[in-house]
Parts: sequence; C-alpha cells; structure tokens
Amino acid sequence: MIVDAPRLGVTFHPSEARQLAELGMRILAAANAQLTFAHPTQPDWTHFSFCLFAGALEEAEGQLTTHSAVTIQPGKVDRSPTGTAVSARMALLRAQGRMDVGDRLVARSLIGSRFDGQILADTQVAGHPAIVPQISGRAWVTGTHQHMLDASDPWPEGYRLSDTWPAV
Repeated sequence: MIVDAPRLGVTFHPSEARQLAELGMRILAAANAQLTFAHPTQPDWTHFSFCLFAGALEEAEGQLTTHSAVTIQPGKVDRSPTGTAVSARMALLRAQGRMDVGDRLVARSLIGSRFDGQILADTQVAGHPAIVPQISGRAWVTGTHQHMLDASDPWPEGYRLSDTWPAV
C-alpha cells in the first residue's frame, strides 16, 4: 500500500514514528477489508503487508530523491526505506511515466538511512508490465544464529500441523 505522505501532513520527523506506525496499521486493515488483488504468479499473496508513506519527489543532480516511512506488522516503522518499498515506488513512477529505464531514486527513512534504487530494465511478469530494479544500501550485522540438529531427532526436517497459534 502506497500513501501520499504530504497529503496527510507527514513531515518525516522521527517524533512521528508512533503516529505513523498506528496510522499505517489502520490503513492496512482498511485496505485489506475493502480491496482485493491477485498477484500474477503468487496466488497465496492475497493481502497488503506494508504501508509506504511516500514523500514528495525532488530532483537533484539527475536523480530523484524522497523521504519515506514503511510500517510493518505488528505496528512498527522499519529502520530502512526497504527494498520492497523502493522497488514498488519505482514501478509506480515508471507506470506513471515519471521514471525511465536507467533513472535513479534515492529514498531516506525516518532515521536517515538511505537506499539507492535504479530501474535496470522493463520486463513482463505473467503478461503484466514490470521493472527490473536494483537496490543498494548499507547494512550492519545485528546478530548471528546457529542451527544444530541432534542425530537422534526423529523429525530432522521439521513437522507440519494445522495452525496452533492462538488467533489475535
């Protein structure tokens, strides 16, 4: 879900984080209740899972720049502009004729983290126009995890049951 942030008065100040997280979850709930879509190759994708508050576009030095905030379940603002959101924004701008193959989009998050996007090519996905995006940015290791398998485990590949988590 992409929202025109300036129309809502969003200034992309870090102090707006809680308000954006709550508003993003309300927008997602309303969108999922009222709108439907069918992904052309992923039939299990039937709901909107993030809300992009898309800032105004500015052009500087031959590239577009913007601010953004991406809210995700269960009501958080991502620390980055996210590759998914930058790709979606570029695809929308390409469909609107506002970006071309080779054009770049720089997106900054609420905390100032930056992702650089570029449209590498036009393509088709199941007969629908699409883009081939390239996203770059900076990442830091925030943790490690070690998986171990006991040789006597009778279910070394895991198991499946119907959903056992309580409904929220």
